[in-house]
Amino acid sequence: MGVRLLVRSCWASGSEGDAVFEFDQTRITIGRGRGADVRLPHRAVSVRHATIEHSGRGYTLVDHETTNGTTVQGSRVVAGRSKPLRDGDRIELGGFSIVFLASVPVTTVTSQERTASLARRLARDSLDVDAQALRPTLSVLNGPSEGTRVTLPDPPAKLVLGRGEECDLTLDDADLSREHAEIDVALDGVRVRDLASKNGVWVGERRVTERLLGDRDEVRVGSTVVRFEDPAAAQVAALEEGDDDAVETPRWQEPEPEPVPEPEAPAPDEPPPAPAPEPKPKGESVAPADMVIYVLASVVFAVSILGLIWLLRSG
Repeated sequence: MGVRLLVRSCWASGSEGDAVFEFDQTRITIGRGRGADVRLPHRAVSVRHATIEHSGRGYTLVDHETTNGTTVQGSRVVAGRSKPLRDGDRIELGGFSIVFLASVPVTTVTSQERTASLARRLARDSLDVDAQALRPTLSVLNGPSEGTRVTLPDPPAKLVLGRGEECDLTLDDADLSREHAEIDVALDGVRVRDLASKNGVWVGERRVTERLLGDRDEVRVGSTVVRFEDPAAAQVAALEEGDDDAVETPRWQEPEPEPVPEPEAPAPDEPPPAPAPEPKPKGESVAPADMVIYVLASVVFAVSILGLIWLLRSG
C-alpha cells in the first residue's frame, strides 16, 4: 500500500485533468527543482517546497520556510513544523492543488521519467505561454518523408505509423510493416508502442515494446528515424533554479454543478389536451332546455296512461 497524489494546476481553467503520482516510499519531496518527486513548474513554488513523510504515527507534511507558503484544508501550515495529514486532505501550494490519498494499492510507482513527463504537462496548464507553442511534435529526420512534422493532438489520442495508406502517418519505407507502431498521447505523457512489427521499434540504441518518450528522443521504425520533441521541457528546465516569485497564488475552486435541464415544452403544432368535464355539484339548478325535455316526457307518459285506460274500458 502507498500514497496517491492527484495534482492539478489552479493557474488556468483549461487544465486537462489530474496528474496522478503514486509512491510506495516513506518520503516524498515536492518542489520545482530537478530532484523533486513531484515537480511543479512555476516560480510561485519553491525549489524545495514541502515534504510528505511517513512514520509510525502516520503521514505528515513539512513546509520548508517557503516564500508563498502551504495550506492543508485551507489552513496555513507553520513553516518547519510537521502537519498531520489525513486521507483525502487537500494541499495547496504555489497555485497547485494536491489531493492526498493514503493506503492505496500502488500499481505503477512514479519514475523520474514519468515525473518529468507530468511536469511538462503541468507546465502547459500553468505557464503564461502560447499553449500551441508548447504542444509536443513528431519530426521525420530521414528518408522520402524527411521534414514532415506532426503536432500531436490533445489527450487522449492515438496515431499509427506505418507504410499503409490507412495510417495516421504514412511513411515510404520498405522496412516498415503496414501498421508498425502506435503513438499513444495520454494525460501522463506520450508513449510509443510496437504493433508486433517485423523489424521492431528502437528508441536510441534500445529495442522497446513500449516506452514513455522524453524530449528529443529519437525513435527508429524500419529505416526511418522520427524525433519526439516537447517544447515544454525547456520551460521546466528554466524553472529548476532561481528565486521564487512572491505572488498572490490562485486557490482551488470547486467546479460548479452542471445545470439541471428543464422539461421540454410541447411542440407548437400539438394543442394541449382538453380538460376533462367537471361533475356538476349537488344542488345546481336545471337549465331551461333540460326543463322543456322533462315536461314533454311527462306529457307523453300521461297521454300513454290515458290511452291505456280508454282501451281497457272500451274492451
